[in-house]
Amino acid sequence: MRAGVAAHPESGPRPASRAGVLALAAALVFTGMAVAAAAPAHSGAAPKPAATAARPHAAAPALALSPAQVRELAKTARGLEELGGYANAADALRRLRANTAPDADLDLALALDEARAGDLDSAAARLWTPLMDRAAVDSMPPERRHEYPWEREPLWLDGRFDGWHWYVARARAEVAAALGRWSDAHRAAAECVAARPLAGKEWLVLAVCAGRDGQPGEARLAARVAASLDPTLPEAPYLAGLYEWRAGHRSLAEEWFRAAVALDSTWRAPALASVRARIPAAAADSLPVEILTGVRAIGRLTSPLGPKLEEFVQMDMPSAILHRGAPRMLDSLMSNHKQVTLNLTVLVDERGRVVLNELPWFPPADLPATVVAAVVGSLNDWRFRPAMKNNAPHRVWAAVEYSFGTQPPPGSAGAGSH
Repeated sequence: MRAGVAAHPESGPRPASRAGVLALAAALVFTGMAVAAAAPAHSGAAPKPAATAARPHAAAPALALSPAQVRELAKTARGLEELGGYANAADALRRLRANTAPDADLDLALALDEARAGDLDSAAARLWTPLMDRAAVDSMPPERRHEYPWEREPLWLDGRFDGWHWYVARARAEVAAALGRWSDAHRAAAECVAARPLAGKEWLVLAVCAGRDGQPGEARLAARVAASLDPTLPEAPYLAGLYEWRAGHRSLAEEWFRAAVALDSTWRAPALASVRARIPAAAADSLPVEILTGVRAIGRLTSPLGPKLEEFVQMDMPSAILHRGAPRMLDSLMSNHKQVTLNLTVLVDERGRVVLNELPWFPPADLPATVVAAVVGSLNDWRFRPAMKNNAPHRVWAAVEYSFGTQPPPGSAGAGSH
């Protein structure tokens, strides 16, 4: 195995047997696929109405813009996004939408900007339309199963869906969850798991949404799978602890809570839960409504926190690797495995620690779940020199590369960030 960092655009105890949990994961993967397949097709209408109706937007004037003006407007919208001006970016995209052919990539970008600006009802109305329904079930050849690139403007203007259907499912799950539409959120979360069965964050989304939708058994297992597949997420063991507490397993719940605290000692929820779980008469804490917390909220598509993966932020000095983490697994596990290169996109915080990762899409048969879990878990041990801008450390995304197989490709890995 070879590990390095390429240019990009203190784990706690794990009380459950990883092998046992991952054995259960396969069954739930197919459960998630079955839920997604069995879910009734949307009729094009928005989900059940919220307490307040979607805020109507003034119709954009039908301006006859030249192709050059349309492209310039798209660049303006993207620039506003990268500055965090999501409300103004949404206004620019609405004007752009009035001057272009219907395009699911554009509607998705607009819905995300509206959600990030707090206009959740309008985002929901835009996400549940026949146009987005077609994008959500697009068969998607493998070469299109990737994150949106930095320069997305051409994708907004060609009148066809160029993105990954996972984006539609995740956006729907997050918006529906924020509006308390847990049945819709649960359905979309199952679609996310079917699209990315080895990504721990997708199982975490399912664990939150299924629990809130009144499916504690599915939610409990999803939380355990999330904690095993992504040992960097404190939200996963915290959720697993809550479900064990609710099931009457207080000692096991305390172990999960301690594991969450070890991953993020600044997060109060698992620390308080660890104390309360030892009080015999204390009722179990309520289930959270947030999927990712603190700096990890950057990983929510609809969160206004940045930087986002598809945004470019110029640094005066990029981040640089100081210490490489090595996956803890038997060499024999990979001895007869075909050569595979895995590029993990990681968020490096102001302290130089990896606080979030994005697992790329790859055929699940390429790497066993145990290998994925070991690789992701090793991110807790990586250390970086933080990126600098205006003499201050900044969060940036970087790409960590792992090569597996009996004959890893020659060459050394570089380091970079954006």
